[in-house]
Amino acid sequence: MKIAVTSANGKTICGHAGKCPGYLIYEINKNQTIRQTHIKLSRDQLLREFSYPISGYPDHPLAGINVFITQGLGDGLQARLESDNIKVIETKDIDPLLAVNRIELTRH
Repeated sequence: MKIAVTSANGKTICGHAGKCPGYLIYEINKNQTIRQTHIKLSRDQLLREFSYPISGYPDHPLAGINVFITQGLGDGLQARLESDNIKVIETKDIDPLLAVNRIELTRH
């Protein structure tokens, strides 16, 4: 499972997902984090600018994500992500790992 968390600074979850340039990417296997990376999107890769299904663009840094965690996003972006079979979770958490662990707990 691949989880993307909006995080401009690589430490906390932020809102404004469409404008967010930074993401923490967690790769989870058998409920264990096997990799965590922080990526930065270029201006044309921002979800506000990139209005296509991510699944159709394997070179996009968010390609292959299964879950998208943020503090806030618009209805249009949420609909686009969900139509791409990406589970969208809005949270009030600021700690990315806490939010990811909550997802893992709900899978059982």
